[in-house]
Amino acid sequence: MAESRAKRMQVVLTLAERAEEAAGQQLSQAQAQVAAEVEQLRQLDEYAAQYLAIYGERKTGVRPHELIAYSGFIQRLGDARKEQEARLKRFQQQLERLRQAWRVAHQKCESIKELILRLQHEENALMEKRLQKELDELVGQAYVRREQVD
Repeated sequence: MAESRAKRMQVVLTLAERAEEAAGQQLSQAQAQVAAEVEQLRQLDEYAAQYLAIYGERKTGVRPHELIAYSGFIQRLGDARKEQEARLKRFQQQLERLRQAWRVAHQKCESIKELILRLQHEENALMEKRLQKELDELVGQAYVRREQVD
C-alpha cells in the first residue's frame, strides 16, 4: 500500500522544523549581540559620567591646554556614544527582522502540523468507511449463504 499523505508530509515538517530551529539560533545570537551592545553603551555612559565627575571636581588650577584636551576628549566620548547608539539601533533592527523570520518559520511548522492532523483524520475516516463497507459486504454474503443453505 502506498504511503499516506500524512506520512509523506512528515518529511516536509522535519525540514520546516530544521528551518525554524536555525531561525531560532540566529535569533538567539542576535539577542545576545543586542545585549552586548546595550552593555557596551552602558559602560560608555558610566565611563563618561565618572570622567565628568572627576574633572568637575577640579575647579581650580585648570590650565588652558588641559581645558582644550578635556573638551576634545568629551567631544570624542560624545561621538563614540552616538556611534554606539547607531550600532545598537542597527542590531535591534536586525533582531526584529530575525524575530519576524522566526515567527514565519514557526507559523509554517504549526500550519504543517495542523495539515498533518487533518490528513490523518481524513485518512482515518476513509479507512473506517472502507472497513464498514467490507463488513457490510461480509454480512451480506453470510446472509446469502444462509439463505442458500436453507
